Amino acid sequence: MKNIFKTIILVFGILLFNSCEDELDQLPNDSVSPDTFYNNIGEFESAMRGVYSGFLSGNYYGGQFLALPDILTDNVIIAQEGRLSNRLFFEWRHAPNLAYSFMYAPYVVTNRANLILSNIDNLPAGPERSNIEAEARAARALALFDLVRVFSEIPTQSAGASQTLGMPIITSTDPTIQVLRPTVETSYDFIISELEAVKATINADNGSGRFNKNAVNGLLSRAYLYNGDYLNAITAANDVTTSVATSANFPAVWTDGSEDGVIFKINQDRILDGVSIGTSWSQSNAGAIVPEYVLSFELANLYASTDVRKSSGAYTQIQADASGNLYNSITKMFGESGQNNGVVDAKVIRAAEVQLNKAEAHAMLGQFTEALTALDVVRMNRYSGFISPSETGAALLDAIKLERRLELFAEGHRLFDLKRWNEGVVRSATDGDFFDGTGTPVPSTFTTLPAGSHLFQFPIPQTEINAFPEFQQNPGY
Repeated sequence: MKNIFKTIILVFGILLFNSCEDELDQLPNDSVSPDTFYNNIGEFESAMRGVYSGFLSGNYYGGQFLALPDILTDNVIIAQEGRLSNRLFFEWRHAPNLAYSFMYAPYVVTNRANLILSNIDNLPAGPERSNIEAEARAARALALFDLVRVFSEIPTQSAGASQTLGMPIITSTDPTIQVLRPTVETSYDFIISELEAVKATINADNGSGRFNKNAVNGLLSRAYLYNGDYLNAITAANDVTTSVATSANFPAVWTDGSEDGVIFKINQDRILDGVSIGTSWSQSNAGAIVPEYVLSFELANLYASTDVRKSSGAYTQIQADASGNLYNSITKMFGESGQNNGVVDAKVIRAAEVQLNKAEAHAMLGQFTEALTALDVVRMNRYSGFISPSETGAALLDAIKLERRLELFAEGHRLFDLKRWNEGVVRSATDGDFFDGTGTPVPSTFTTLPAGSHLFQFPIPQTEINAFPEFQQNPGY
């Protein structure tokens, strides 16, 4: 923690005060002092753009955070013809010295949000100030939520999960701050209270590239679901007014040609930013793919021929590498329209997820009629000629879990869903990486990760423990 904040402030200081020795009394022409910033709404809007840009780190929504939750599970298989990137995660070999360097980016977002909040009184009271404050608090809540999903247990994961180690709540800009880990319950209480506090003051019409009222309520539906508070998950989901993307518009969502059903995303400019989110899955070379990970044969077969996610090629299609090997390639993050560079906006919250949150919450309360209705809102927009199977009971809950797997693939959900359901990872020991199940299968050592394994919680990087020895490591590491 201290190591992270020292780095943030050091970089900030270099940017602000680096100048020639004979001009130490002058500020650089291309930067500003904190003492002269945060004085009008335009400057606060610029600062909020910096908060959102923090989410685009390569370890965050700019890449790995969307990919690793699938790489560690049963959704994908490593392609032997690729670069074998992220292999240590695919093989569950993560350890303090081989850690996911994820702590930095969310705390950068947190620090930038806290700088805004510590100066918010410079703005006069009114809707503009209330909206900026609400955006900063929502961004800080999402950053903490993502941290506890990665490094901590999920409340529904086990009977005592709420009392295990959560992640520090940082509301200060002090670079020397050292905060021990609270309980998971305390972390979730802060996340939910922050979101509840701002949902009435944030603008409804901020657009999909910023936090807005629907985004806050959508995130609340997720947080309440993870927390096992199903009644409030339903209430929050019902407060979302964005509709699920139609089948006609759905393929264009993934090439940034449509925002149908998108509640909140991290925008990027293909030329100025060029964050290649999709290269975690594959690259393109002379008309052929260079696959990193492809759909597991099992998952590929779960997509029906009538499913727009498959039939349109929005999520997957059979493609060849330079050697002519065919794969169930991942096209969901392939790039904007006409591009195959992996540069595409990161979708954080969509209406389909909110409906699935609601469906699951109803099912967990035994409200199967309402659960089926919410599930079918998604299914009727994904399958041509859809007729509801009218499941109930355990079969309905299984159908909801399946639809979450199909709909939210490659969006950073699978690992966390399995964690909170207390289910293990089971990969085929015989299916290979080619499109028809042939090719190289997963080694038997890496086919089963049992429910409750400590490996579902990532280790705190050893560099952070070295900087702050009292900062508790996760059990098992």
